[in-house]
Amino acid sequence: MIEIKKLIALEDKLIYQNAITLLNSDDLSAPVNAEVHESANARVSDIAACIHRNFLLELISIFVSSKFSNGDDVMRVCFDNKFVNLSGVSISEIDAIPALCEQLHISFLNSKFSISIKSSKVRTKSKEQLIELGAVYTQSHIAKSIVDDTFANLSIPLKDAKVLDFACGTGRFYENIIPHYHDKKKAILSNVYAIDMDINALNITRLKALSFMETISVEECNILCKHIVLKDGFRKNNSFFPEPLYISPEDLDGLTEAGFDAIVSNPPYLILKPNKSKAGIGGFDKIREQVTHYRNCGFYQYSIEGVLNLYKLAIERMLQMLKLGGELGVICPSTLFGDVSAKKLRKHLLLCNNVRSIQFFAEKVSIFENVNQATNIFILQKGGVTSDISISKEDNIFDVNISLVKELFPENLEIPAIKSLEWDILRKLSSLKKLKQIPSIRNRRGELDLSICKEFVTLSPTPHRLVRGNMIDDSGVRDINGEFVLESFISTRSKDYRTFDFNRKRLICQQISNGGLRRRLKFIYCALSDVLGNSCNYISSDEETLAKLYLVLNSSVLNWRFKITSSNNHINNYELDELPIIDLNKVDASFAYASQEELDEYIGSLYGLTKDERKLVAI
Repeated sequence: MIEIKKLIALEDKLIYQNAITLLNSDDLSAPVNAEVHESANARVSDIAACIHRNFLLELISIFVSSKFSNGDDVMRVCFDNKFVNLSGVSISEIDAIPALCEQLHISFLNSKFSISIKSSKVRTKSKEQLIELGAVYTQSHIAKSIVDDTFANLSIPLKDAKVLDFACGTGRFYENIIPHYHDKKKAILSNVYAIDMDINALNITRLKALSFMETISVEECNILCKHIVLKDGFRKNNSFFPEPLYISPEDLDGLTEAGFDAIVSNPPYLILKPNKSKAGIGGFDKIREQVTHYRNCGFYQYSIEGVLNLYKLAIERMLQMLKLGGELGVICPSTLFGDVSAKKLRKHLLLCNNVRSIQFFAEKVSIFENVNQATNIFILQKGGVTSDISISKEDNIFDVNISLVKELFPENLEIPAIKSLEWDILRKLSSLKKLKQIPSIRNRRGELDLSICKEFVTLSPTPHRLVRGNMIDDSGVRDINGEFVLESFISTRSKDYRTFDFNRKRLICQQISNGGLRRRLKFIYCALSDVLGNSCNYISSDEETLAKLYLVLNSSVLNWRFKITSSNNHINNYELDELPIIDLNKVDASFAYASQEELDEYIGSLYGLTKDERKLVAI
């Protein structure tokens, strides 16, 4: 079998030669000179995309011509192309071509193309395309597991079920769906559908479908093309962008509105946040238009809170395409079951459908190729009532009843990625008051907005040191910025601030704390006259209460409690508000400790945690 590395090298050679040709060079093997370097790089990405598509079609041509006697018709109908002979490559192991095409395309998506002055190298590794497209492919064994679990609960015989691979990519789910059917050709032409916006990936999915067949007629080719379609599954009309790729009621045999019995997917993960620094695929104007469309089109109710992400829109869209009682199997970011921006969608999933299972994977677990992402797989039945949810975290599998979720997280219905013993700890903490329920405590963000109020910041010494988040350290505030705040700033603040916060002792923490840190909550004291930037959070109260809170907030138990529902790098005040606080009358404000372990033993015992539980939550 020809090695994928040789195919990639051949593709790179074709890209380089075509780039040089377009620049009118006489020597196709010569490195690009400095004069043409800049103009070459302005076009090389487009050249690479064109060569990549044609090279894939050449490989597909070899497969189709070898497998089908009517190969020219198959190429014309299924791939809108005739036989391609771009490089003259020869492949003896014909059955390996679908896998080779997939590997070649994944390599392309993981690359950036440019012309080098010093060599003929055009490809460098890059996640730029993956990030801008939100295209991260599921490993085949994971896709198989999702398909198996989704099919396990079908309410109708599989032979009668209509199944969709939404955002199919190169068909990782599709190729694991078809083997479930005894008559694979009939399944491809009658039961199984796929949709995606990437023409190269879609062609590979069609190629995989053909690999399950021995013969195919022109009429059957047309059916296959209507079942594996180049369409934008998110759009239901043509009001957004000019290209005719929106879904119409006639597409996918008219099943696009509540017509499918099962849908499986690894939807695109793409935050739709306009950023003027971005260009190309994910450019500012395009993302802004997308956001405007999704918020105003009227098709989405549950997935348009906060910053939009395509994976949340995709989940809502798939539910629309699913029959009542149909089964949905999805792998997506773990933020779905934790982040406040997903609250409305999460509540809809849990309260209006039957969420059967959730399997959590930490960021360190290699679920995707070349990408690390904390994810979950969930299986859901549209409609019905959620009762016991099967939770899986590493090797720990257990049930959590929806009533417990409602009891512990009544506002947001979070389902944290924790083990069964940790749920027991949550039960112990659930009866305690939350920080926000203690009237004498004020939990706020820093008083000086570093963007809006920058005219009050000076390098000339004043009585008021400016404290930014990056100055907060375990040992105290580090004087590393040399900034101060003008006295006139104080009069612009509210009366409450001047009465309860200004010129008083406060506990402070960073507003940004990397989600991967073992210890995320770090509270220290600031000086009385300090002014805090909005990259800090603070808590103010009487000095005795602050002394007790210093011990409690720096304990492992509250660091653990914070981390299990924090899904990003921010330490938000609303998250701190939810922390369970023991009866502060039980805390000795003068308690002295020589290590984190001593503090954790003292505070953990006040929370009623056993030795094993304290060990479980230890920093």
